[in-house]
Amino acid sequence: MHSTPSDPAIPKRPVPVRPLSIRYMGFACTSAGRAYRLRVEGPGDPREFTLMILNGAFESRQARFQDAPELCFARLQRELAINAELPDGSELVITPGELDEYRDAQLKKSPDRKTRTLRTWP
Repeated sequence: MHSTPSDPAIPKRPVPVRPLSIRYMGFACTSAGRAYRLRVEGPGDPREFTLMILNGAFESRQARFQDAPELCFARLQRELAINAELPDGSELVITPGELDEYRDAQLKKSPDRKTRTLRTWP
């Protein structure tokens, strides 16, 4: 007796779940700060999110422009770990506490990395 593909005795392979992929889509300057757009692709329709870093964070040197996309990426990953169904179009604001955590984590990765001070010209 031969089994056919529709035979219930043959275990079906689970359909692989496509992992989430997060892509940086750029930023826009607003009166409040920089709005970073990230696109999440995976199971279901793609979703886009906006993560805001307020101008004051850059002005006070709590955030660096070159670190901002990575910081936003990490925040969105945490949010999706808590709520995988985070709705498309959600807007999140990076908090001062998150900026401090990111900076501390970067310093632990590279202890000889020093904070740069801006030169002022006479």
